[in-house]
Amino acid sequence: MHRPTIGVIAIVLLAAGLLLRDPSQATLSAACLRVGMVMGLLWLAHPQLERLPLWATVVGGVLALAILRWPKLVVFVLPLALVLWLLKPRASRTDLP
Repeated sequence: MHRPTIGVIAIVLLAAGLLLRDPSQATLSAACLRVGMVMGLLWLAHPQLERLPLWATVVGGVLALAILRWPKLVVFVLPLALVLWLLKPRASRTDLP
């Protein structure tokens, strides 16, 4: 998905969440606001996410779903993610732009 499309979706969802003020629409309003905020974060992170390898995206998605299913896994997954982040290869000074 292109970055402008993500931005438009985020704005539309946030506007819909703010405009739905009827108490009978409270659930829909909250859902629009939450999804709109997530889409806004995706819009901000889009340039970095394009450089992410496919395997990292798949592993991250699977881990996120596993944590949603078994919340106690967060005790193991977060330290593991921190260790992997610390052990990743760093760019040398000559590789930097």
